Amino acid sequence: MRSTYYIGKRTLFDILRTGVFWVTLVLLGALLFLIIYKGYEAIQLEVESGRPMRHGHAEVEYDEEDMFVDPLENIKPETEIMWITYAMTIGFSNLLAIFIMMGLLGRELDRHTIDLLLARPVSRGQIFLGKLFAGWAATILFMIIIAVWTLVCQALSGMDVHPEYLKAIGIGSLSPCLVGAITLLMTIWLRGFLAGLLATIMTFSAGTSGLSMIKLLGVEVLKLEWLVRGLFKILPPLNVIGQQATEYLASDLWFSLARGMFEELSPTAADGLYSELWHVGAYLGIVLIASWLSFFRRQFN
Repeated sequence: MRSTYYIGKRTLFDILRTGVFWVTLVLLGALLFLIIYKGYEAIQLEVESGRPMRHGHAEVEYDEEDMFVDPLENIKPETEIMWITYAMTIGFSNLLAIFIMMGLLGRELDRHTIDLLLARPVSRGQIFLGKLFAGWAATILFMIIIAVWTLVCQALSGMDVHPEYLKAIGIGSLSPCLVGAITLLMTIWLRGFLAGLLATIMTFSAGTSGLSMIKLLGVEVLKLEWLVRGLFKILPPLNVIGQQATEYLASDLWFSLARGMFEELSPTAADGLYSELWHVGAYLGIVLIASWLSFFRRQFN
């Protein structure tokens, strides 16, 4: 365990010295400040001017039988801002996890410096766990900093501070951890760039829009339902994480957006889609076992 700790510690410090981590942090921090500060400023201007708002503070009357009512009509603007903030945080964290994990084992394998590590009194298991935990630690540190900054932006903008946002981010952190583990597995057998590209494709395909497009093309167009069900089982269950996390923000907003954009094309459990949070744990466990076995079976010489 001591060797795992030192490998992880050194790897974490190496990650924190890279420009990718800090550039991503500054860029996302600036974007979130603009979204929260300027977004709430626009809300205040609408309220002060007395203009009817699209939704939120103003009372909206409509016929319940009207089929053309905006599905976001009763969502508060602050809540919509927080949902957008959450989505951007998870999106950037997923991409950061891919870039981080691409260089942990992939760079060692491409440069053949893995032999130098194995020549030391450390096992393959200690190397694997040290690299994995360092990548996860860097990603979670990134999300903690961004989450705290989001609350600061709320206070600076005059919005009510929403502590429940931290609960959403806590569950949402499973997403980059899972994406990072998948990327690490791919780097054992593929070159870093190709592994990162495939991980990125899998990540975007596992989103609501990606899953809906797969169902549209596979079921509605090509009539290959069995193939679609197989792809749904291969793709990571990021939709489950998102639905569980947004329960602390606005679950109605999540489902309203999904229904509004894709209607009946949105996949469900009946289509073979993962639907329970324990599915995420099982999927992550399979990825970690496959990574462990792959790293032990890989011939480096």
